[in-house]
Amino acid sequence: MGIPRPFDSVRYTVGRELVLDLLDEAPDRPPVAERPGYQQFTKELRAHADRHLDGTPGYFLLSGLDHLTEDQARRFAPLASAALGDLLPQDGRGTLLREVRDRGVELGEGLTGRYSDTRHGGNLHTDSPHRPGTVPDCFALYCVHQAASGGSLVLVDLRDLTARLGDRPDLLKSLEQPVHFDCRDDTPGAPRTVVRPVLQDTGGGTYRAHYLREYIEIGHGHESVTPLTAEQVEAFDALDALLADPALQQTDRLREHEMIFIDNRAVLHGRTPFTDGPVEAAKRLMLRTWITFR
Repeated sequence: MGIPRPFDSVRYTVGRELVLDLLDEAPDRPPVAERPGYQQFTKELRAHADRHLDGTPGYFLLSGLDHLTEDQARRFAPLASAALGDLLPQDGRGTLLREVRDRGVELGEGLTGRYSDTRHGGNLHTDSPHRPGTVPDCFALYCVHQAASGGSLVLVDLRDLTARLGDRPDLLKSLEQPVHFDCRDDTPGAPRTVVRPVLQDTGGGTYRAHYLREYIEIGHGHESVTPLTAEQVEAFDALDALLADPALQQTDRLREHEMIFIDNRAVLHGRTPFTDGPVEAAKRLMLRTWITFR
C-alpha cells in the first residue's frame, strides 16, 4: 500500500446508474429535483458537507465519474453543486460554470486577468473576495483533464493560521480592517473595487477569510483609494509566510473526473505551477462552481 494522501479519507464514490439517471433528459422524465435518486443524493451530499465543510478537513471529493464525457461533466457539476445550495455568477456575464485553465495571461494583467486564468502556483487565497455582493460559502472543481505535470491543489486551514497569529494581536487587528479588492471586471458601470476585511470576525473567536493579496494591492493602487499602511503590509507578509509553510499545507492532486468541494469560508487554497502538454487531454481543465448555502 502507498503512503496515504490527504484526499484519500474524504473520497466518496457516486454510483454510475445514479449519475446517468440524473443526466437523463428524456421528455417523459420528471424534473431532476423531483427524482428520488437526486433527493437521496442531495441528502448524502449535505451530510458530507456537514461533516467535512462545517467540520474537518474543510473539503471532500466525489469519484466514480470517469465514465462521463466532457459534455456530461458540464451538466453534472452544476447539478451536484445545486444539491448544496444556490450557484453564484462568477463574472459580469452571469457565468455559473467557469473553466479554470491557462489562458496565457498573468495574474492581475489588464482589467480582468485572474488567478484562474494562469498556470502559476502560489498566491493562496479564497475565491471571490473581489466580487461585489454575496461571497460563495464553498466552491467546487470538477477535473476534466489534468496537466502534463504539476497542478496539485494546496490547502491551508484558517484555524491553523489564526492560531499561529494568536501571539500577535496587532497583526490580527490589521487583518480585521477593511481593504479594497480590485473587482477584475471591465463591464461598463461596474465598481472598480469592493471593500471587505481579510479576516471577518464571525463571533466566538472564529473568522471567515477573504484574501488574494494581488487583488488588494491592485485595489489600493487606484488613485481614489488610500495606499496600504505599513502595518497592513506587515500583516499580509506574516500571513503569506504562514501560507507558504509546508507544515500547514495539505497538498494533493485531483484525478481526472473527480470533483472536490472546498469550504471557501475557512480554507485558503492555491496550486502548484503546472505545465500543459501538446494535446487537449494533457491540458489542465477544471470546471468551477461557486455555491452559497441555503
